[in-house]
Amino acid sequence: MATTVRVRKNVWKLPDWDPIIDWYARAIAEMQTRPLSDPTSWRYQAAIHDYSRGSDPNASRTDKLPSTGDQQTFWAQCQHGSWYFLPWHRMYLAYFEQVVAATVQHLGGPADWALPYWNYSDPTNPKARTLPPAFRAPTMPNGKPNPLRIPSRVRGNSGNDVTTAAGVSVAALKDQWFAAQATGGDPGFGGPVTLFHHNAGPAGALEVTPHGSIHVAVGGFMGAFNTAGLDPIFWLHHCNLDRLWVVWRKRNPQHVDPVDPKWLTSLSFKLHDATGAPVTLTPAQVVDTTAAPLSYQYDDVSDPFAGAPTLLEGVAMEPPPPHPIPEMVGATDSAVALEGQQTTTQLAVTQPTGPARSLVGGTPDRRVYLNIENITGSGAPTSYGVYVNLPPGASPADHPELYAGLLPMFGVAEASRADANSPGNGLHYALEIGDLVRTLEARGDWDPSKLQVTFVPEEIEPDQPEPGFAALIAKAPITVGRVSLYYA
Repeated sequence: MATTVRVRKNVWKLPDWDPIIDWYARAIAEMQTRPLSDPTSWRYQAAIHDYSRGSDPNASRTDKLPSTGDQQTFWAQCQHGSWYFLPWHRMYLAYFEQVVAATVQHLGGPADWALPYWNYSDPTNPKARTLPPAFRAPTMPNGKPNPLRIPSRVRGNSGNDVTTAAGVSVAALKDQWFAAQATGGDPGFGGPVTLFHHNAGPAGALEVTPHGSIHVAVGGFMGAFNTAGLDPIFWLHHCNLDRLWVVWRKRNPQHVDPVDPKWLTSLSFKLHDATGAPVTLTPAQVVDTTAAPLSYQYDDVSDPFAGAPTLLEGVAMEPPPPHPIPEMVGATDSAVALEGQQTTTQLAVTQPTGPARSLVGGTPDRRVYLNIENITGSGAPTSYGVYVNLPPGASPADHPELYAGLLPMFGVAEASRADANSPGNGLHYALEIGDLVRTLEARGDWDPSKLQVTFVPEEIEPDQPEPGFAALIAKAPITVGRVSLYYA
């Protein structure tokens, strides 16, 4: 008997309270009645991503926690700053979807329920960057309190945009490689080669934007690892990221997943199925979403970039060329403090003498990477836009050609804490700015002895805070350990 393949649909293409959304809300309400120790409960499912008893907003003296062994095996397992970021979250979503679908069916709903996704990057939808209406409504159609609405959100409940166009950029789809290269160079679409890596750190291009930027923009529960899964929009956000992985693979024959056994099979992850039974998966088992045990597909995996090469039937996949070796050609001498206002630092760039010495100024294929290293801080995260050689006193909005990229601080608090599994080195972002540098060179504005980097805090103002949540909108101080430039 053939396996039924569920179809995940764009939430913005559905009516406000389409049955898919209505049943999602009903299932969440049911799952919230289950005890924390039940693997099919709402809180247990969120704890799989991360859990901290001290900051559990739903903690109760009547809670019965799972055993220590159960918590160590199944909780706080999310993979960030890692080439496991995409496959782990795919597994997580798939089994969460199965738990919700079983709950929907138990409540009398359809057997083919599937998670919708939030395509906040859709240029044809002027409302794309706002939360769908059902996630803002105080009540459900049946008049009961709406579990899709989370009061702690920093943005979204007002119906305004949660972020700018930069915050939903899908430029990561253009990255040629899945895995990152050595520190300093290409961050990869999927992230750096790691072992099990729960905390944030160096991040792949998709994990930075739109992943991190949406987490920061919505804020509240979405702003921290240990509460993100408690916001129902989390699951639609990650569905879209999972969809973008499919788009990345489809858009170019050279966009291939790793074939290294270390990625495919050396590390397995444990979850629970809809019955609460333990399951174990490796990345090799989730590369094809239409096959069991995943058995789902997306209603739209079209390429958002016109004119890009598309993977056609019968065209063989082929690996991309090797990464060019990066060489550092400049770095700041001291840390940079970001405290919620525009801040500029400067560094000098020298001529390369190593692997990049043949890459003279203006070389079309020269890659230039601006690295923002050892970003540390605590408190509610924010985001900063990065500009290169912004004229003194100029408005960043008047110089889009000088925009280098976005630094969403999702995970900065987690990455700044040293523990047995993490040195506390903070976040690390690599922004490819080759085209920007060539633009500056062409108009005579590239002075390697006076490279300026300006950090501009996010532009979208938070919603009026709801009672009890004002502290979540404060911009926490951030320290950038070093800014460096690499040629490759």
